[in-house]
Amino acid sequence: MCSDKPSAQFSTKGVDVNSLSISKQDNALNDSDKLKRVQDNLKKQIISEIQPLLQISDIAPAGYIVELGSNQEASYHLQQSRKVLEDQAIEAYWSTEFINPDYTATAENPKPDYTNQCGYLKLNQADQPCLTLGELVKASKVIEKQIQQDCYEAEKINRLEVDELLQSITEPKNRVVIIDIDILAIVTDSGEVIAVEERYPFKNHEWVGLIELYQNHWLS
Repeated sequence: MCSDKPSAQFSTKGVDVNSLSISKQDNALNDSDKLKRVQDNLKKQIISEIQPLLQISDIAPAGYIVELGSNQEASYHLQQSRKVLEDQAIEAYWSTEFINPDYTATAENPKPDYTNQCGYLKLNQADQPCLTLGELVKASKVIEKQIQQDCYEAEKINRLEVDELLQSITEPKNRVVIIDIDILAIVTDSGEVIAVEERYPFKNHEWVGLIELYQNHWLS
């Protein structure tokens, strides 16, 4: 997949690029009381458990919730990510692309704004073998490197054992992030949503994406 050419086609189911104005985005993030009420509601109605990644890495989920992030040619790189992830799913639902400041930025170390997007991907449980959460995380990190045109690193990650990879994952610290793909939670075959402890509590922009998926009945 290491190519700098955009995909010819991609699904935009659930995607409404730029449908949220900056003012609406600011309102969503700044109205902390309203957001907290929605978060509390989501915790009660959606999040069933919060478990460490290594503890649930062997579960083969029915679906999973993913967060995409980029601050370099973001719409293009998010598009590439959606296309590859959708190829592994039977259904895919995406929240609006959402522009927000890098939460790690400081006055002494300014960083570009990020574009983030949440997605809910349903998996085909009839496939054999079913992918475990650990294998899905590994696949997401390979996709990151492929989109970054780093085929050598993609192949290195592909050769790693899942447990070895899971214990070595760190968040990007550099200012330019071509693409970051993080699994926030899994959905079991019984419909339970288990949040990944290392990603919890979710950041504001992650809640904004989850709220949109939930309110559109794509995540239920």
